[in-house]
Amino acid sequence: MKPAPPKPVARPAYHAAARKPVEHHISPVTFTLMTAAPAVLAIVALRSR
Repeated sequence: MKPAPPKPVARPAYHAAARKPVEHHISPVTFTLMTAAPAVLAIVALRSR
């Protein structure tokens, strides 16, 4: 009598099935512009003419 054919075995996942949640970090350039722009606009608006 012949042995039963081997059942298919699930291969190991080489990549994570679930992706990691994206971490939202503000870029240094964006941070600098967001903090400097109000000051520049205030200087322009309040300078004596």
